[in-house]
Amino acid sequence: MMVRATQRLSNRVDFNLLELFDAVYRLRSLTAAGLELGLSQPAMSRCLARLRDAYGDQLFVRSSEGLLPTPAADALFECAGVVLEVVRRSLEASGFEPRTSNRTFHLAMSDTAEQVFLPRLAAHIARVAPSVDIESRQLSTPQLAKAMAMGSVDLALGYFNFENDGLYQQKLFDAQYACIARRDHPKIPAKLTLSQFKSLGHVVTGFDNTAHASAVDAFLRAPNVNARIAMKVGHFLSIGPIVAESDLIATIPRSLALNFERSHNVTTHSPPLRLPSYAVSQYWHARFNKEAGLLWLRSVIKELFS
Repeated sequence: MMVRATQRLSNRVDFNLLELFDAVYRLRSLTAAGLELGLSQPAMSRCLARLRDAYGDQLFVRSSEGLLPTPAADALFECAGVVLEVVRRSLEASGFEPRTSNRTFHLAMSDTAEQVFLPRLAAHIARVAPSVDIESRQLSTPQLAKAMAMGSVDLALGYFNFENDGLYQQKLFDAQYACIARRDHPKIPAKLTLSQFKSLGHVVTGFDNTAHASAVDAFLRAPNVNARIAMKVGHFLSIGPIVAESDLIATIPRSLALNFERSHNVTTHSPPLRLPSYAVSQYWHARFNKEAGLLWLRSVIKELFS
């Protein structure tokens, strides 16, 4: 019975349907997925109906935020991602040609890392691999390790504390932390002092998508600091506007602090206590260590940022 059911399912679900499902799941929209795949709205609706019939599940429900996946769709997405990646990589098994490839590379990094990596990477890829696409997203560290093992994420860029997850790591550069406060802060007339640092409220990011959250949190809670964490936010990019319009201060990657200084009413300060530098690296799973496309992408990133 199980064999016959599996055979019936395989007759109804092909690679194109899985590719359509993958696009709808990622984009949460039939229209957007159709544009990506070059299919009309009626064709997309027919294909989605075939998928729903094959799996006996609605897969997506409409909401004000777009199409929301059901639990069955969440499970299917993980499996479909592996299948699609295996097929795509098998087509490139004999080599990777950047100028002719239309591959999409899936990267994971924080919003602050996107500011560091994506502008220069986008410009370079446009020159040497004009049909290659990049998708970037944020995942928690445990989710990211699993996604790289499955092949749904090709590379992670940034500062992470992975456990023994079968991952390779290549250091790109060392980076430092800096503090920011609003320019007209009433309690910081000049240089940020240790007393001010301890007494003022701090805003931090609390999302576990890099090692920054735990590193800064541990530093602020250390016995010789014991600073008050007054606010936790989900993204680094929220910190600049908050600091610019409040008396809160923040300790963040220096590259982001300098960006905020250019775009918001904040000033960059050296931390009054020494914080160790941290290594910004690229990470990938051992399964794909010799895969041609990823060898190329890793070499590009190493060349651009080391």
